Amino acid sequence: MKIAVAIVHILFATIWLGGSFFYTVLLLPRLHVLDMPNQRALARSLRAVMTPLLAVSALATIASGLVMMVQLHALHPGSFSHTRWGLSLVIGALASVAAIAIAFVCESLYRREDARLGGVSGRARPLARQESVLRLSALVLLLGTLATMAVARYS
Repeated sequence: MKIAVAIVHILFATIWLGGSFFYTVLLLPRLHVLDMPNQRALARSLRAVMTPLLAVSALATIASGLVMMVQLHALHPGSFSHTRWGLSLVIGALASVAAIAIAFVCESLYRREDARLGGVSGRARPLARQESVLRLSALVLLLGTLATMAVARYS
C-alpha cells in the first residue's frame, strides 16, 4: 500500500509540476505572438484540456501526500513541528494547497473575463498580465513545495 501511494504521489506530482511549468513558462507567453482571435481560441482550447488535467493531478498529489503524512505520523508519533522533516512536510503541504488555491482563483478570473468579453474576438484580454503573475506565483509555490519535500526526504 505504501509503495502504491508513493507511486501515485510521484506520478501526479510530476504531471502537476511539469504541466504547470510547461503551461506557464513556455506555452502561455508564446500565445501573445498570435493575433487576438487565434490567441483566444487556442487559449480556450488549451484550458479545456489543461485545467482538468492539472486539477486532477493537484488533488491526487495532495491527497496521496496527506496519506503518506498520516502513514509517517503513525510511525513517528508526536508533533511534526518538532522535527525538520515534519516541519518541511507541513510547509510543503501548505504551499501546495496555496498553489492550487491560486490556480483556481486564476481560472475563475479567466472564465469570468472570457464570459464578459463574450464573442468579441478582437478585444485584448485586460487580465492577461495579472493571470501571468498569478500563474507564476503558483509555480513558485510548487517549486518551493518540491524543495521542502526534498529537504524532508533527506533530513
